[in-house]
Amino acid sequence: MIGITLMNFTLINVSPGDPVVVRLGLIMCDNEACYNNAYNRAAIEMGLMDESMYTIPWFTRYVDYVSDLLRFDFGRSWYHTQAGAGVPIAQIIAEHAPYTIILNVISFIISLLLSTAIGVISATRRNSFWDRSLTIAMLLGYSMPLFWLAKLLMLISFELFNFTGVTNKDAFIKPLLFNPKFYKYLILPTLALTLGGLVFMARLMRSQLLEILRQDYVITARAKGVSNRGVIYKHAFRNGLLPIVTIIGSSLPGLLAGSVMIESVFGWPGLGTYFLEGALFRDYPMMLATNTIFPLLFLVARLLTDITYVFIDPRIKY
Repeated sequence: MIGITLMNFTLINVSPGDPVVVRLGLIMCDNEACYNNAYNRAAIEMGLMDESMYTIPWFTRYVDYVSDLLRFDFGRSWYHTQAGAGVPIAQIIAEHAPYTIILNVISFIISLLLSTAIGVISATRRNSFWDRSLTIAMLLGYSMPLFWLAKLLMLISFELFNFTGVTNKDAFIKPLLFNPKFYKYLILPTLALTLGGLVFMARLMRSQLLEILRQDYVITARAKGVSNRGVIYKHAFRNGLLPIVTIIGSSLPGLLAGSVMIESVFGWPGLGTYFLEGALFRDYPMMLATNTIFPLLFLVARLLTDITYVFIDPRIKY
């Protein structure tokens, strides 16, 4: 985590552009002195200058950032303000992280189930009409950029149902479980994110099963009279899960990165939207927070992947 925070802080702070100028925007000043005073006040509020108008060194700000991070204090947003002060990043995360989690968890579960079914069908019916059709569909889906796929789904939905899927405030009136508009606006983002992850996992499942079905123990099981279903699900499928689980666990960051694009296209109020706004408006605290949370989720995913190995292969022990 030290390397992650150091890299994030360094890359963000050496990037071109002045966040103070972005925050000031089109401020109305009659002379240069007025603008300089406004600039200095904003820099002090953002923690880039001290009260003596001296620029705070980079390393000092990094040490302060890490010490605050150890107390789970992500600072205040430079872009999102409330009553003249920046909104605490922890408050933004607490309010909007559930939307990203809901979108990603539902998409991941659907992608996993569908990719398993498609992979098994393609592998067991190799070179058949279904295998070739699914392979062509997967290649087409794999070649589509995720944001373009989201726009395409939006266009198709508008032509068929006069519905673009762009969210509004009515969709997030709590409690969400009893708000039908929430489920209505959840459909298109979930579908776009599901299709994005489905193609990769389905191709992986197919190739892995094809390799397993050529192994000697599978041929021996068939020779002993084991049914085709038993060979696939009892022998081939379970033994092929280990590398698949490894790659799926490693692909979770890609799913989160995809949700950034999907959320921005559909206006979904998750962390991805706030991360993109932070990058566009130089909201460094917001960028640092999201760039720290996403790698942390990746480490958790890898830990869960290692734990899953024990249940898949009894020979693995820690």
